Amino acid sequence: MTSHQGGPDPLKRLREAGFDLSLFDDEQIDLLTSLSEDEVSVLLDIKDRIGDVHPEVEAHGPLTIGGLLF
Repeated sequence: MTSHQGGPDPLKRLREAGFDLSLFDDEQIDLLTSLSEDEVSVLLDIKDRIGDVHPEVEAHGPLTIGGLLF
């Protein structure tokens, strides 16, 4: 896994996109911090796609992908 090294802060991008980072433990936060810009972009794209089908997904309760709640 690559680090964001000088790029935009992954945690800031995730917070701005609506992720509640208080739900994650220290190990998960460390992992999210180490995501590259591209990895965060993919994660945010997945979140957006899931949001596009929100009514169908909502009927099944909270959606978890890789431990992340959408």
